[in-house]
Amino acid sequence: MKPRKDISIKDIAQKSGYSTATVSRVLNHQGGYSKETQNRVMDIAKELNYSVKNQALPKIGILVPNLTNEWFAETVRCLEQELYTQNFHCYISSTDEIPSRERFCFEGLTELKVSAIISFLGSEELVSLAASAPFPVLFIDRIPKASGRFLCLESDNYIGGCMATELLIQKGCKKILFIGRSQHASVISSRKRGYQDALKEYQLPVLPELVLNIESPDHPYERSRDLVCYAIKKKIEFDGIFASSDLRASGALQALKQNGFLVPEQVKVIGFDDTSVCRQCYPALSSVRQDPFAMARRATELLFQQLAQSAHLADHIVLPVSIVERGTT
Repeated sequence: MKPRKDISIKDIAQKSGYSTATVSRVLNHQGGYSKETQNRVMDIAKELNYSVKNQALPKIGILVPNLTNEWFAETVRCLEQELYTQNFHCYISSTDEIPSRERFCFEGLTELKVSAIISFLGSEELVSLAASAPFPVLFIDRIPKASGRFLCLESDNYIGGCMATELLIQKGCKKILFIGRSQHASVISSRKRGYQDALKEYQLPVLPELVLNIESPDHPYERSRDLVCYAIKKKIEFDGIFASSDLRASGALQALKQNGFLVPEQVKVIGFDDTSVCRQCYPALSSVRQDPFAMARRATELLFQQLAQSAHLADHIVLPVSIVERGTT
């Protein structure tokens, strides 16, 4: 009898009750399983007439806005490493947040017959594609509005926004700039809500002129620097800056230096992500830390949990964040 080409590792996992990761390890003789597990998996593989030689290793697609953003790049690196240890191939596509490119990349990964997609994008375009996909989609960081239909994983962006703003207030700031994006991704919206609610909690006014929105995701350092320079020229008074990313915070810091402001004596600054730019700035930049390794590890756990199920799971997991205080506060 010829091997059936339509039988996959997922079929063996469903019939055996083991995860696809365990089945993959058994079929590829990687160890880490009992003799009982090995016998059951191999018996089912034989029963289904599965040919290891004729089957590719399981594949995971990863969709990311861009890899110039250090937090995305580091989290994808950690994800790839975690998946590699479980013998999964990764196919990484960068979309630049262009809807037509998101569709192109998603459909390309579908053609590759991936077992699942991990998406750092939560656009309506991708939600529509994910809803009809023959495989599970795990949304990381950018959470779709219809989050109740999917597995979603993010850092606690709202609490991070509260913590960053509260730190500036406790350091004596009363007029705090927020630097975000005009077209809010879910993460920016949550950080902004945290900023606004912290101001209200301390009975400080939420002033529209203190919210600076960058029009494009491109060149965050330069656009943030220019926006803060413009605010200074407009004589908008502020004594603190909470930027929605470290690159935006570093651009704001440069604008303050160019205009003769002392940091942190006159203006205090905090960013978000805790990337390497924080340690490259002078003064070193305070930031809200989200852990890329913890994110990758939890994403992998969720992914394997999903692949072991016959039905798509739906859950929204939120990971804790922390403040790393340095010289700008």
